[in-house]
Amino acid sequence: MTAAIDYEQLFDPQVARAYYGADPEPLGRYYDDERGLFMNARIGSAPFIQDVIQFAPDALAFTSAGAPTPVSRLGHHRQAIGDDDWIHFCLRLGSNGIEDISDYKTVEQPSRVCMITRYPAGTTIERTSSTDENWRVACLWLKPAAFLRLLEISSSRIPPELSWLAVPKSDEATHLAVPLSLRMQLAVNEVLSCQFTGGVRRAFIYSKYLELVATIYQAAVDRITRPEHLTSRLSERDAAKIVEVASIITGSFEQMDSLAGLARRVGINRTKLVLGFRAIYGTSVEAYWRDWRLQKASELLRSDGISVNEVAFSVGYSEVSSFTRAFTRKFGVLPKSCKTTDT
Repeated sequence: MTAAIDYEQLFDPQVARAYYGADPEPLGRYYDDERGLFMNARIGSAPFIQDVIQFAPDALAFTSAGAPTPVSRLGHHRQAIGDDDWIHFCLRLGSNGIEDISDYKTVEQPSRVCMITRYPAGTTIERTSSTDENWRVACLWLKPAAFLRLLEISSSRIPPELSWLAVPKSDEATHLAVPLSLRMQLAVNEVLSCQFTGGVRRAFIYSKYLELVATIYQAAVDRITRPEHLTSRLSERDAAKIVEVASIITGSFEQMDSLAGLARRVGINRTKLVLGFRAIYGTSVEAYWRDWRLQKASELLRSDGISVNEVAFSVGYSEVSSFTRAFTRKFGVLPKSCKTTDT
């Protein structure tokens, strides 16, 4: 392994070139100043993009997508935390990961989970990602003061169980996992498909990350502080089984197994599956599967060379008219309006 990288240095074109193995896009193509950096490369036959943006000196964001193991250093590298504490919101839409955090422990980062981690100053993280899944990851890095500023809240309003998000300094790392909701996934996909440039691009991506941090924080509050919430009565084992069900149903576009069948597959009773799924994901199993198919359709519509009809059939709709009605109800626009146009 080479020396640990400090992410704040990635806005230096020479550091970025050494880290990513390719030259960033020139200024003016995506961003008009050096506080935004965009990588657009090909790994084998597959495209890889990495959007790196600094909203403020204490707020950074990284969004990337590509084929498995998009860039070797992203798949396995060491990161050095500088002189200040950082909070990391990591959303994995694809690719599992592991973080070996100095003076703490090894933390698994499963796909379709949002991990919130607090790193004290001086921490070193060895980070590894799986090589057998498509890479689709978004990360928001905030210092504690930025976290409070972005959410426009005071530390006194934060539940005691989450006070580690707001204290200026911490002596040890802390982490919390929350389910990756469809709202979070959609926001990440909108960043990845953004066609804007310059200041408009910065404003749009900033708005999406504000949405993400608010949604993630509320999910953390719900999970930690609501004693009446069913998640507090779910064992870790049962919660893991419900997350497994979400993974199962998003593995097929054509047909979803019955609730009883899904419950049997993961070893949980049907009632606990129904109530637990709603507690964790805020919706029913059936609605989650439907919305997931439509979200995938939204991604595909932004791909070159694929028609609305092809998208409808690829996500399991036998009739384009049914797909169009469902898509319009979900997103408020016709599918054809989401087709990518050149900028």
